[in-house]
Amino acid sequence: MAVTPVAQSRTEDVLRRLSLRRTEIDRLVESVRTGSMTLGEVFARAAAAVRTDVASVDGPTRSPSQSTAQSTALSDASSEDAEVCSFVYLVKIAEAVPGIGKVKARRILEQHHLSERTRVGDVPLQVRALLVEALS
Repeated sequence: MAVTPVAQSRTEDVLRRLSLRRTEIDRLVESVRTGSMTLGEVFARAAAAVRTDVASVDGPTRSPSQSTAQSTALSDASSEDAEVCSFVYLVKIAEAVPGIGKVKARRILEQHHLSERTRVGDVPLQVRALLVEALS
C-alpha cells in the first residue's frame, strides 16, 4: 500500500520532533553528569513546567500581572527546557548524579517507592527533598 505525501510528511515531522526531544534529554542528563546542574535544579525546572501548564489551563482566572510575571520569568526556550526536565525519567537523572551508579540509584528510588518509569515531574513534593538529600 502506498503512503500518501501527507502521511509521509507527518511521519517525518514526528520523527524530527522525537529526535530533538532525545537530544534535549541527553543534554540534560549530561549536564547533571558533569555537575553543571543539580538534582534540585532539575526538580525546580520541572515544577516550573507544571506551573506554566496550570497557568495555561487557568488563564482567565489569574490576574494579568501574575500571567505577565510568569511569561517574563520563563521564556520559550526555558519553558521547553522545563518541559524536558518534567518529562525525563527520574532514574536517568539519578544515575547521572556523580558518585551514584545504576544499582544505587535504583535502590534509592525503590526505598522511596518510586518505579523506574517515574518521570521527574511526577515525583511528589514531599519526596523531592528526600531524594535530593539521598542522592547528594
